[in-house]
Parts: sequence; structure tokens; C-alpha cells
Amino acid sequence: MFRHAPALGNRGPDRASSWFRSAEGRRYGRHFLWLIALKIGLLAALYFVFIARQPRADTSPERVYDAIRGAPAAAAARAPADQPDRQPPREPTP
Repeated sequence: MFRHAPALGNRGPDRASSWFRSAEGRRYGRHFLWLIALKIGLLAALYFVFIARQPRADTSPERVYDAIRGAPAAAAARAPADQPDRQPPREPTP
């Protein structure tokens, strides 16, 4: 009845005749793996050169709390001391 249909045991290509098992397929696989390794290496280098060196924000709980509620009293008291002391200009005497 279905004489042109292959038998169940003969489905698909034979493993030995697969293109990936040929010399060209193995070479393609090596080149593909080499390219992936190269990209991972370059991404790691970019990370360590540009991203890891960036300064990190102070996210300690005390600092976050101070940022949410506003400047702490100690910092507000220190702020005028950071500026040089200036005396008001004298008025000329007649």
C-alpha cells in the first residue's frame, strides 16, 4: 500500500553521515565556539575597564534615611563653617 514510505527504523539521516560530524562541520563548530569565547572575553574586559571602576553610591541605611528626610542637623550646622568668615564691609566714617 505505502511502498514509497520509508520504514520506521530508517527515519532521519544516519548519524555518521550528518554534516556536523564531517570535517567541515567540526571546523565550523570550533570556529563558532572560538567566536563565543572571544565575545565573552571582550565583554568581561569592557566590564572591568568601564563599569567596575565607576564609583558606587553610599547606600548605607543611615545615608538613605538622611537623604529621605533631608539634610541632617550636623551637616546643616557644618555648612556655614565650610565658607570663609567674611565680615560685613565697614561704612566709611565722615
